[in-house]
Amino acid sequence: MRPRRSEESLVTVFSSRTHLANVEAEVIQSLLKSAGIRCWLARENVVQQPIGNVLVKVLESQASDARALLKEAETVSGSNQP
Repeated sequence: MRPRRSEESLVTVFSSRTHLANVEAEVIQSLLKSAGIRCWLARENVVQQPIGNVLVKVLESQASDARALLKEAETVSGSNQP
């Protein structure tokens, strides 16, 4: 008998509707994956191209780590601005 797989909810840690949403989401996805955080991209309102809503989702158990990492990355990138 196979062990029962636990179902864990996905939580959105990033959402954007800007024209750069796809690029931002892919950079965030790369950052999270490099830290060992499993993540997925989701797109909403794809009919309204080119600006649909792009989401980055993570497992609920990793959401706080993902948010902390994104906050740290935002702080670092903000401090590099002229």
